[in-house]
Amino acid sequence: MLLLCIGGEARGRTWYVYPNGVGGDAPTIQAAVDSAAASGDKILLRAGVYRETGIVVDGKALLIDQVDGQAYLRSPSPGSGVCITARNVSSGFSLNSLSFRGFETAIALENTAGYVQWPTLRDCGRGVSISGGLSAVTVWFALIDSCGTGVEVNGGAAIVLQNLTIAHCETGVAFGGGSSTFARSIVYGCSTGASCAGGAAAPSCNDYFLNGADYAGCAPGATDFYSDPMFCFAVAPSPGLYWLHAASPCFTGADPNPCGVRCGALITAAGCTGTAIEETSWGAVKALYR
Repeated sequence: MLLLCIGGEARGRTWYVYPNGVGGDAPTIQAAVDSAAASGDKILLRAGVYRETGIVVDGKALLIDQVDGQAYLRSPSPGSGVCITARNVSSGFSLNSLSFRGFETAIALENTAGYVQWPTLRDCGRGVSISGGLSAVTVWFALIDSCGTGVEVNGGAAIVLQNLTIAHCETGVAFGGGSSTFARSIVYGCSTGASCAGGAAAPSCNDYFLNGADYAGCAPGATDFYSDPMFCFAVAPSPGLYWLHAASPCFTGADPNPCGVRCGALITAAGCTGTAIEETSWGAVKALYR
């Protein structure tokens, strides 16, 4: 009751949520969003698994992040639901570092500005969906694996997609409207790398490899390239499948990378060194993690 009475002074408050719904400031993520007094509040998710869907952030420029370890958001019914929708949100919005799995759409951004950064999105119909003429969002350092469409853009005047690793999707990036910059990303093993059916897409410095078709309706970027990104897969001490070998052109920025910049989501450190690994089948890699 006291918080409701002094809502104007609650700006900048931090709200903690626990995966079991007990002990935090709100029992669910949606309850924390609803309770947040104003733009500028933070919602921090304690490490663990959250089986929640239909979370809507409407008009509040919140920061949503994890704390004390990885927060995993899982669909209560695999293959269905939109996990988080942000709409009518200003540039102060930020969605950071969360892991999503099994949703029809993991993240929907409607007339929203701000940042989606360092997410991991797996086994979703759509990883990120962007729509609305007022959208001006930056999505970067995202790992998107085994989704129907990695990122879908249907509106927005200043969309930036940068440093993404998109692997084993039906379509890596689908541009259907708006104006987008797509840069410094790896699109690997998809049926279609980039699809353009509308809007304006400006690709540059992207590495396409082992896709059924690199482009469908899109003009290749002048600095796009087509080399093995040299993922570490399960080679020790790689912390994950898509970390880059120390000799990868996407990690070093060296030839045949024409841009001299690091590409992909996982570029802070090499995932493995030594003799470069050879390409293996996707089925063999997934079998290692069952």
